[in-house]
Amino acid sequence: MTVTIASNTDVFLNPQKTEAQQLMSVPVETMQHVDVKLSKVLFTKDDSNSEILLLGKGRGRCVALFERDDGIDPFRVLSIKNTDVDPNDACKMTDNRVCIGYADGSLAIFNTDKEDLALMSRIPSIHNGCASRAICLNGNAILSASSNGTLSSVDVETGKSTRIFSGQAGIRSICTTFSNNVVVAGDSNGQITFWDLRQDNSENSTPSLDPIKTLIPSKKTLDPITALCSHPAQSNLISCGTDDGIIGLIDARNSRSASITSTYMVAKKGITQVMFHPTSNDSLLVSSLDGTLQRIDASGAPVAVGTRPQKDVIWLEGDLANSLRLESIRNDSIYPIISFDIHSDTVVGCSSIGMVSLYQQLPFHPNTQYNGR
Repeated sequence: MTVTIASNTDVFLNPQKTEAQQLMSVPVETMQHVDVKLSKVLFTKDDSNSEILLLGKGRGRCVALFERDDGIDPFRVLSIKNTDVDPNDACKMTDNRVCIGYADGSLAIFNTDKEDLALMSRIPSIHNGCASRAICLNGNAILSASSNGTLSSVDVETGKSTRIFSGQAGIRSICTTFSNNVVVAGDSNGQITFWDLRQDNSENSTPSLDPIKTLIPSKKTLDPITALCSHPAQSNLISCGTDDGIIGLIDARNSRSASITSTYMVAKKGITQVMFHPTSNDSLLVSSLDGTLQRIDASGAPVAVGTRPQKDVIWLEGDLANSLRLESIRNDSIYPIISFDIHSDTVVGCSSIGMVSLYQQLPFHPNTQYNGR
């Protein structure tokens, strides 16, 4: 059952799942244990030959590169780089590079070409020793958000960092919108804040930018924003997830008047990640601490009225609440999917107990009209 909890509106109940949905079988999960607590999994490329990057924490903390294997186990180790500090987050860059954010606030750039992890550069702590909790690519720079409430932009070529914001609440998640001109961050106090990087800050007495918008998606007090993502083709569409199991949709077509269009209770525990499918514009995947991995399917939503040939506002207009379908890729489990990534019809996920899960031949329907937009 799905519940709409949109701010300043009544609560609506979605129709129950249809009989066809109830009979739908859950995809086969292929698993492999890697003997280390995991915090992140990432496809390193956007093609069928992509390796898989894993971040290990605690005893055996490392950065590891795996490839798909047709043997007994679904993956084979290519390279492992041990580290003295826990790696927290990772993001893909251009030219076979990945960036890693560490618990001491430092960053590292690795090249994953030639089936290896080659360290290209290491950038010292940019958060005064506090953790780099979430990172994302922003043009030629990396955005790094910290548990101490700071948000910085880092030039990976020079290592120079520029403070965007310094607040009191730790930042849990970040993403960008409007061609990387606007950065969005979710914090532990339950707020989503927008900053325009084009803003002229020369007259301010502090180096931080002023927020242009703040949103609160949950009616529960201090419900941390644990996940954020923007749509790969329509970047002014943002999805968020909270510690209370709520996901929301944000219309940021005008970032200064951005609004939460709808919110849905989809999990019994906190959301760990939200991600739109890279090429199937009507699929949103959500993982949760209750062990579930679910696909929210908007393919049945009414096409927006107008002359646009594409359904480019499918998540923001029409009678969306009664059109969404919730499909399980993974049911409740004692160990949750902490992180996942998508390539074509395949999803790879990882858990904190060291399990890597693989789901293949999932029923996504790529929309080629969105490629390259």
